[in-house]
Amino acid sequence: MISVNRILIFIVGLYCMGLGVALSVIAALGTSPISCLPYVVSEILPVSVGTVTFIMNLLFMTAQIAILGKDFRLWQFLQLPGLLVFSVCIDLNILLFSWLPVDFYVLQVLWMLLGCLILGVGVGLLLLADYVMMPADYLIRILASVVLKKDFGKVKVAFDVALVCIAAVTSLVFLHEIVGIREGSLIAALTVGIIARYVASKFSFLQIER
Repeated sequence: MISVNRILIFIVGLYCMGLGVALSVIAALGTSPISCLPYVVSEILPVSVGTVTFIMNLLFMTAQIAILGKDFRLWQFLQLPGLLVFSVCIDLNILLFSWLPVDFYVLQVLWMLLGCLILGVGVGLLLLADYVMMPADYLIRILASVVLKKDFGKVKVAFDVALVCIAAVTSLVFLHEIVGIREGSLIAALTVGIIARYVASKFSFLQIER
């Protein structure tokens, strides 16, 4: 049975992830690899970053089903409520914190770094909760273990690079410039995973029940 404690950690983690993404969007110095494409699409079409994030991850779930077939279990649809909460938290926090000043580069850097920190904490809490993975991460796990027979970390790096490249090409084609991919994207790629692992290891005492 899933404990209430784990579910609460999971929900707080989702909120932190949404807040982290929102701060990176507001800072306008580039988003994390997984959010680059939603950001670019939101600049092209009249849709929010959270909406595009939801749709993109639905496509990732569709890919999971296509790969696993009958091995895709009913409980794996639990990815959907978590995805919905995460997507809503992105848009909600963009709305709540859109007033943050970004007139100076130093302020942009501040919000970007804070966003990376909070995003890393959120990912760490999800690892700690060990409840259900986000669709992108679960697809990477399937690709690594079922399709490619490669290490998860290496496949994740390749997956993230592919998303950034698709975002860059999409941005160039439709906006004639690259948006959403800047120094913040690189910093997020280098730091979020480290922060997440630190949080998951140092706060394991929160897992009172399994």
